[in-house]
Amino acid sequence: PDVVGYKLYVETSTSELTYDSESFDLGTQTSVDLSSIPALLSKDGVFHIGVTAVDAAGNESDMSVVMNVPLDFQAPLPPMGVSIQ
Repeated sequence: PDVVGYKLYVETSTSELTYDSESFDLGTQTSVDLSSIPALLSKDGVFHIGVTAVDAAGNESDMSVVMNVPLDFQAPLPPMGVSIQ
């Protein structure tokens, strides 16, 4: 009942996800489009993602973790050799 926000943690799939991993404050959002976090847009590959609840004193809950999440925000190259007649 005293939750004031959430934190998202991201780590490459080859590393352990910890409370020292790169993190982002989500505020009170309970649903987030990862592409809305600008710092994630430069990431490409497979990641572990965790979320914690934060209370008013700054204490964090245990982390809920999803393993091996593919992130790919890079658009493909334009088609080559295509002609329209």
